[in-house]
Amino acid sequence: MSIKLLTWNILQGGGKRAIGIAEQLEAIQPDIVTLQEFRNGKSAPVILDALNKLGLEHQHIAQSAAAKNTVMVAARMPFETHTWADDLDPTLCIHAQFNFNEASVNSLDIFAGHLPQKRAQVPYLDTLCKLDVDDYEVALIMGDLNCGIPFEDSETKSFVNTHMFQSLLRNGWTDSWRSRNADAREYSWISSRGNGYRYDHCLATKNTDKLITKINYLHDVREERLSDHSAMLIELDL
Repeated sequence: MSIKLLTWNILQGGGKRAIGIAEQLEAIQPDIVTLQEFRNGKSAPVILDALNKLGLEHQHIAQSAAAKNTVMVAARMPFETHTWADDLDPTLCIHAQFNFNEASVNSLDIFAGHLPQKRAQVPYLDTLCKLDVDDYEVALIMGDLNCGIPFEDSETKSFVNTHMFQSLLRNGWTDSWRSRNADAREYSWISSRGNGYRYDHCLATKNTDKLITKINYLHDVREERLSDHSAMLIELDL
């Protein structure tokens, strides 16, 4: 079974860009979507209608104020949701668990997140660092992690919690894009000064990384100003 996953920070709910975002979702035809900075505001119905028309009718939408940035998950297949930890903002991090009957694997766990910056992201990264990769058959950490390795994932020394990001890699998670693009420099967000940062990631357990057949950034959605972030597309054979 082949599954196409999309993770994308759509910038403050999309606003007037929601129609363009919906058109991109239709063009990509993903099976599972995690959107960061989704908002339960005026633009939400446009995006949700597009997801429903694509058959991504199973959805987790955080209950929040219209101006609150959240993480949402939508999929063609049903899934269960859990919190990362009781002391974390549940609107910013979702653990989606999929169970399969017609695949070579039984389950897929996705830890979808939109991490705060600097010190505020420490408890989120700490929770991820405490995960035991051996507890999961197939598992991914996806989203806007707001972290990385300076001068590999950025043009400046600006990441505050690089040591925790590196701990994830030592703990058995693979930076799936980097593992296939060792010397490449691509950035998913560009500052007003023109400095690039690879904030958006897909980390996989080693066994899961072997199942990834394709992973790449969709920079055109950022270059066309549908968001200030590039999207990331991942294809898995389960």
